Amino acid sequence: MTTLIIRLLRYDLVIFFVLLQLNVLYGSQYNDKKRISLNYLLEKRFHFSLSKKVDLLYETGDDFDEINGEIDIDLLNSLNEIDLNHMPVIDDYSDNDQALEWLNWYTKIERRYMQISALLSWNYETNITQENEEKQIKQKLITTPFSRQTLPIIKKFNKYMKYSTDYDLKRIYGLAALGTVVKDDRDVEKGSQLHSQMDSIYSTATVCELKDPNECYQLTPMLENLMHVEKDYDRLLWAWKGWHDECGNKIRPIYLDYINLLTKNIQENGYQDLAESWIEDYEIKHGFEDMLDQLLLDILPLYKQIHAYMRGKLCKKYPNRFDCNGPIPAHLLGNMWAQQWHDRLDDVLPYPENPLANITKILLDRKVTIHQMYLLAENFFTSINLDSMTKTFWSKSMFEKPNDRAAICHASASDMANTNDYRVKICTEINDDNLYTVHHEMGHVEYYMAYDKTQPIVYRTGANSAFHEAIGDTIGMFVLSPTHQATLGFIDKTIINEKYEMNFLMRMALQKVAFLPFAYIMDKYRFALFRNEIDVSKLNSVWWDMRLKYGGLMPPVERSEQNFDPGAKYHIPSNVPYTRYFLAHILQFQFHRALCKIGRNEQPLHLCDIYKQKSVGNRFYQMLAAGNSRHWSEILETLTGENTFQSQAILDYFQPLYKWIKQENIRLGYPVGW
Repeated sequence: MTTLIIRLLRYDLVIFFVLLQLNVLYGSQYNDKKRISLNYLLEKRFHFSLSKKVDLLYETGDDFDEINGEIDIDLLNSLNEIDLNHMPVIDDYSDNDQALEWLNWYTKIERRYMQISALLSWNYETNITQENEEKQIKQKLITTPFSRQTLPIIKKFNKYMKYSTDYDLKRIYGLAALGTVVKDDRDVEKGSQLHSQMDSIYSTATVCELKDPNECYQLTPMLENLMHVEKDYDRLLWAWKGWHDECGNKIRPIYLDYINLLTKNIQENGYQDLAESWIEDYEIKHGFEDMLDQLLLDILPLYKQIHAYMRGKLCKKYPNRFDCNGPIPAHLLGNMWAQQWHDRLDDVLPYPENPLANITKILLDRKVTIHQMYLLAENFFTSINLDSMTKTFWSKSMFEKPNDRAAICHASASDMANTNDYRVKICTEINDDNLYTVHHEMGHVEYYMAYDKTQPIVYRTGANSAFHEAIGDTIGMFVLSPTHQATLGFIDKTIINEKYEMNFLMRMALQKVAFLPFAYIMDKYRFALFRNEIDVSKLNSVWWDMRLKYGGLMPPVERSEQNFDPGAKYHIPSNVPYTRYFLAHILQFQFHRALCKIGRNEQPLHLCDIYKQKSVGNRFYQMLAAGNSRHWSEILETLTGENTFQSQAILDYFQPLYKWIKQENIRLGYPVGW
C-alpha cells in the first residue's frame, strides 16, 4: 500500500503542477484575490481526488506498469473515471474564472486520454495485430463519450470567450471549438475497423516475381529501392503495376465506405464536408484554395522547364516508348508515385564530368550504422543549440523494420504526451534518402520538445501542420548543401565550382520542385471527392486527369475503374491531409532564407550552412517554442518578417537553375509543356 501511495503521489504531483503551470502562465492576467481562489481550488481538488484514487486503486489492485516503462492504461482510465464525476459547475459561460476552472478540469482528463491514444496507436503501428486493433477500438469507445459530453460545453464557452479580453481563453476555446465528435458508437467501431483494414493492406501487400510466384516483395524496402535504382523500363513497369494493383485495387471499396462514414459524421458536426474541416487547420477564413492555386501557378514555369528537360533525356534513354512531346510515364521517375525525381539525377546531370558525391556509397564505405545516422542528425540540431534527443527516444523508437511482425514502415514521429517521451518510427536503410528522412522526423521531435518545455498543454502543437513538416526539411536543406557536405568530409571543398553547384541545384529541384504538383493534387482530388464532385464511376480516371493537367504525367499502362491508383499512396488510405506537405515545401524555403539572413550568410542560398551557429538556432527555437500560442502568421513573421506563404524564397533559391535550364531546353530543342 505504501508503494502504491508513493507512486500515486509521484504521478499526480506531475499532473497537479501541469495544472498549476496553467495558473502561473495566466496569473498575470488575474488579480491576487482570483489567483488565491484558484490556487485553493486546485489544492482542494488535488487532495480530494487523490484520497479517492488511493481507495479505488487499493481495492482493484491497479498499479503502474514498470515492466516495460509504459503508462498504465487501466490506471489512467480509472483516474479519468473519477474526475469525470467532478466536473465544475458552470452558471455563467461568460465568466473568465469559470472558463479557466473548467479548462483545467478538461485538460487534466484530455491529457491522460492523449497519453493512452498515443501509446495504443504506437503499439498498433509497430505491431499490426488483431489484438492491438481491438484495444484501439475499445479505447475509442471509452474516450468518445467524453468528447460528446465536453464539445458542446466548449462551443458554449466559445460563444462568449470570442469576445473576452483574455487572449489565451479566447484563443484556446476558439481552437477547441473546431473539434468534432462521432455521435454513434457503431460508427466509432466501423470507422476504426475500416481504417485498420486499409492500414493492413498497405503494410502487408506484396508483389511477386512473374517467373517465381514464391519470391514476393513488400513496398519497404524492396519495391521502393527497386524504383530508386532500377533503369530497365519493363522491370520498373512490373514493380509499378504490381504495387498499384495489389494495394490500390484492394483499398478502393473500403476507402469509399470509409469516406462515406466520415462524411456522415462530419456533417453531423455541422460541416458541409471533410474539405471544410481540413481547411480549418490553417485559420484562413477566405481564399485558402485560391492561395494554393496561386502558389502552384508561381512554381509552374520552373516545373515545366524541369519536366521538359527530364522528358527529353528520358526519351533519348527509352526511344519509341512514349511521345517525346507529351506526358512522362509515371514509372520512370525513380519513385513509386513519381512524387520526387532525384533518383534519376544521373540521367539529367547538367555536367556529368562534375558528379555529386554519392552519399549512399560514402555512408556504406565508411560503415556508418543506422544508429550513427541518427547521431549525425542530432549533432546538427545540438550544434545550433537545439535539444538533444531524450533517453526515451533512444530506447523506445523503432529504428529498423522488425523481422518478427508486421509494422507500418511509413516514417513518422510521435509525441506520446508523456514527459520526455518522443519517438520515431522509421524502417531505416543506409542511404541518402533515409539520412534526409531521419533529419525530417527528428525535426518533428525538436518541435515537440521546444513547445512542450514552454507551453501549457493546450498550446502544445505546431503553429499549423505545414510548420511541423517544414522544420526537419529546413535542417535537411542545410545538411544537403555542398558547404555542409565538405564540413562532414564527404567531399573536398575545392571541387565546389559553378558546374558542381548547378548539378546540386538540379538534384534539389528534382526533389523539391517536382514534388509540388503531386502534393497539390493529393488534396485537390480529395476535396473534389469529399464534395461529391467526382462520380465514383470515374474515381481513377479523374486522378489521372489531374496528374496530367498539373504535372504532365500519365500511367505507364492502361488503367480502368477496377483500379484505384491514389489508394497506393499511404496518405490516402490513412486519411492524412496532404496540403501540409505542399505548403511545407514553400515554407521551408522561407525558413531557410530567413535563417541564412540571420546568420549573415553572404554566399548563394544553395551554399548557405548554419552548422554550429547557435545564435541562429536560438532564433529558430523561439519560433518552435511558441507552439500554437498565436496565429501562425504572427509566429512566421517573428522569424521571416513575412506573414503569409510566399513562393519568392523558393524561386530565388532556384533562380540560377531556372536561367540555365531555359537556355538548355532551347539549345537542345526540347519543347516545354505537354
